Amino acid sequence: MHIVYLYGFASGPQSNKAQFFKRKFAFSNVPFDIFDYIPDKESFTSMRLSILTNNLHEYIEMEHSGEKELILFGSSFGCLVSAWYTYLHPDKIKKMIFMAPALGFSARRIVKLFEIPLNLWKNRGNVPVFHYRYNQEIPLAYSFYNDLLSNPPPEISKMRIHVPTLIFHGKFDDVVPLSWSQQFIEINPEASLHILNGDHQLLNQKEDMWKIVKDFLNRD
Repeated sequence: MHIVYLYGFASGPQSNKAQFFKRKFAFSNVPFDIFDYIPDKESFTSMRLSILTNNLHEYIEMEHSGEKELILFGSSFGCLVSAWYTYLHPDKIKKMIFMAPALGFSARRIVKLFEIPLNLWKNRGNVPVFHYRYNQEIPLAYSFYNDLLSNPPPEISKMRIHVPTLIFHGKFDDVVPLSWSQQFIEINPEASLHILNGDHQLLNQKEDMWKIVKDFLNRD
């Protein structure tokens, strides 16, 4: 068994949840890698979702080729990258674990999330986004939106992926709709959803999630 973790949209390898699960898996002697798929400010500014999915494919082919029990563990936007990859390469992944998965992410959704007129974003060339990794605003180029239009992600929340999947979602999540996770489990009988008493971050639910994760990974 080998875990590959993908952090959220404006996060990084040192995030609270990434480091929490890294410590937990280390105590259990389970290999746990954090794929730093947006490694610097420039990568964030020029980010395109379609490229991130390709980057994950190249990373897995280079670092985990032939791995028989590879687990993708994602947070929010990292879940979308993971799910899109697994949809394309279901034979490569044994199981998936998602926290507040942004499975319905789209061009229209990103405009609503940023609350900025498209013409303004296009004219400026970028929009400032607060990035928790750097504790400051980082510009996100308009090309991110264009890529979502040109290479739209599949509606993962409505697609069948034949991989056992564990999903955690906070009942008070005001960033990623709970309905996306609910739609996914309706279509995917191998998926299970745990609705937790938390918000999008789920920071107060880490220990409870760990108990459930251990049980999920120990099942055949």
